[in-house]
Amino acid sequence: MKQSIRKAITERLERRDEILLAFVYGSAAVGRDTSDSDLDIAILFKNGPFPDQEAAIRDELEEVSGKEIDLLSLNNASPIIRMQVVKGGQVLLARGSAREEFFTRTVNEYDDLKYIRREIEKNIHKGRIYA
Repeated sequence: MKQSIRKAITERLERRDEILLAFVYGSAAVGRDTSDSDLDIAILFKNGPFPDQEAAIRDELEEVSGKEIDLLSLNNASPIIRMQVVKGGQVLLARGSAREEFFTRTVNEYDDLKYIRREIEKNIHKGRIYA
């Protein structure tokens, strides 16, 4: 992602007090985006998100970037998706301790999910659960 686009998006996100944390992820985060690529933006909201908030933010970011924006609410995302954003994303905005709290919660929930899944897979292999 061009630095000018990143700066414009970050400045627009900073104006919105309801946003605690924002990442760019996907191809733009790893430098594989093209002029035709959309931008994947993940946002953690203080409250919500509310449908009108997401639509307004998407419209604003599309206006300042000139790109199609794929907006993900981290509030509603699964631990697997959140972990992908944490591992491969770049932070655009972090207020207070939001980044650390989000990271800790995401890693803990992801590890819990891995443990549960491992136990289910063991039982499937032992013939106790049929898939």
